[in-house]
Amino acid sequence: MKYFPITKKKFAAGEIVFSEHSEGDGMYIIESGKVRVYKTVVTGDGFDEIELCTLGPKAMFGEMAIIDENPRSASIQAVVPTVCTVITRKVFEEQLRHIPPWMVGMIKILVMRLREANDRLRNIIEQSGPTLPADTGRVITVDEDVAAPKDGRQSQPSSDNSAAPGVDRHYKSEDIVKDLYK
Repeated sequence: MKYFPITKKKFAAGEIVFSEHSEGDGMYIIESGKVRVYKTVVTGDGFDEIELCTLGPKAMFGEMAIIDENPRSASIQAVVPTVCTVITRKVFEEQLRHIPPWMVGMIKILVMRLREANDRLRNIIEQSGPTLPADTGRVITVDEDVAAPKDGRQSQPSSDNSAAPGVDRHYKSEDIVKDLYK
């Protein structure tokens, strides 16, 4: 087995790791800290940031851009001081040579489908314009069968958009797919 040099990068709280639409130089694995993933969308008032999620230790991000060689699909910002291991494009491509070509093709198809879903979601958000509610700190969970509130109680499934501000919303994966492919 061939070993590759490991590169670590440190980011201060508030520092941008990379921006949406930038070139993908590598993927990142969070060793410590936390980052937020967000997209910038056009709204009636100009531009808004839509936070997609936050990621903590052992999570990875930036993989799509090194798989399909397209620009970054979202921006990443450190929430607290964060240390990441960086897997460069060169290392990633070297590792791809060790798996069957059909598997590489499957991975690229999955990334293409995810990008298409992201584009549809962006269009839905941008078309909502000024009716898009401001972020009220709620948690949006996909597939409520997996997620439960932090207090351990079973969450009540809901796939409507009528939750009150500050109330967590739960969506089933199939409901999101149905909305995206109407």
